[in-house]
Amino acid sequence: MKKTTSRWSFTGWAMILFYAICGLLLLLWPSFTWQIANYALSFVLLIVGIVMIVGYIRTEALDGMLGYGLSTGLILALLGVLLLFNGEVLQTLLPAVWGLAMLAGGFGKLQMAFDLKRVGQGRWWLLLIGAGISFLLGVLSVTRPVFMATVATQFAGIALLVEALLDMVALLMLKREIKHLKVSSGV
Repeated sequence: MKKTTSRWSFTGWAMILFYAICGLLLLLWPSFTWQIANYALSFVLLIVGIVMIVGYIRTEALDGMLGYGLSTGLILALLGVLLLFNGEVLQTLLPAVWGLAMLAGGFGKLQMAFDLKRVGQGRWWLLLIGAGISFLLGVLSVTRPVFMATVATQFAGIALLVEALLDMVALLMLKREIKHLKVSSGV
């Protein structure tokens, strides 16, 4: 249990740090951040695509027939080249992806709120409000990706900082409740 809790805690803090860094970069240096993200993703897609193509070529014929290594590798390499020479694709697509991540974070906070309510925590509704804010920001990012990319890149940065703050509060509340439950049950 302790190992699972510490791994969960580490993952939670890593996501909070990631959201906070992305949020600050987008808020303070939006154009530069888009360029870096575009080049980084381009190279990652190219490398993964090439590795998959080479892996397909090096495998036995039957293994190659059972997988989609060549086609997946070619698609990823093509996407990498597309992003390398057409950076605005990422600028349009990424806010929608972030929006989906914020929606997923909202669902996580929704479950945490109900978990806290089930164990009798009085302030469970705070996480419910946090889930609502995550949903609102996520829906805005998903439904308005062009607006987010061209007009409000800094809004995405603020939204990610808010998400990091909400996740931090959720993580701390849940951690405190877990400690309280351990003390109550004598574990």
